[in-house]
Amino acid sequence: MNKKILSALFSLLFIAQANADIIVYDPWIRSAPVNASVLGVFMQIDNQTDKDIKLLSAYAQGYRRVEIHRTVNDNGLMKMVRQLFAPIPARERLILKPGSWHIMLIKPEKVPDIGSTVAIKLEFDNGTVQTVNAQVKSGKKMHMNNHEH
Repeated sequence: MNKKILSALFSLLFIAQANADIIVYDPWIRSAPVNASVLGVFMQIDNQTDKDIKLLSAYAQGYRRVEIHRTVNDNGLMKMVRQLFAPIPARERLILKPGSWHIMLIKPEKVPDIGSTVAIKLEFDNGTVQTVNAQVKSGKKMHMNNHEH
């Protein structure tokens, strides 16, 4: 079975486990060198409710901190800035992707290998708590020069 089929089956497993009000699709982590101090987590989160909700926090074991971030343009300089929450309007989708909203795994005890998974607990302001398994995939490198922590 090739990797795309396995990835699709993996994603369907998450959908099947998802809360009916909040559905998380394709959670993944950008691979990083073994000495990396941060890793980016990306996914799509559907809000199936008639009310706006907020992603309040994320947690993953084996990391000093896990934070919600957004890449913003600050006078022509792109910066990753910590956010207190990520809004998800009613009946809409929040896309966490490189160069936009994302979750940062900071100071890993061990950088995970490509193909491995990391359990990430997501907490929303409507009381929903959902754990997803994000698979480590290769991806375009990030420029961390303007990272604010």
